[in-house]
Amino acid sequence: MILRVWRAKIIPERVAEYRRFNREQCLPMLRKQPGFLGVLFSWQAESCATMSITIWEDIGAVRALPSSPSYAEVTRELAEGGLLVNEASVELLAIEGGELRPEALLETLAQTKRAPS
Repeated sequence: MILRVWRAKIIPERVAEYRRFNREQCLPMLRKQPGFLGVLFSWQAESCATMSITIWEDIGAVRALPSSPSYAEVTRELAEGGLLVNEASVELLAIEGGELRPEALLETLAQTKRAPS
């Protein structure tokens, strides 16, 4: 498995738009990608830094991402939308081991969806 870590800074006044973009455009696009296993969107309020951590079956799935028409459309919309302070960065990491507690993760994630933004 591969983690793809995408980092950027968001224009402070446009945070709500960015969150909506993630929900309405980014997440549906990711769900269509072969080899996609999951995503976590994170936020650091003081610096307006954001990070998306996507989990992929293998490096081939990650390498195929840029050739996806839906990925190209979403990244173009993000770039043209003026939500980012500067260029984003991407880092790829191989998962060597670990442990996930799916029930606990899903319960906690559901609570974050209910919490006010």
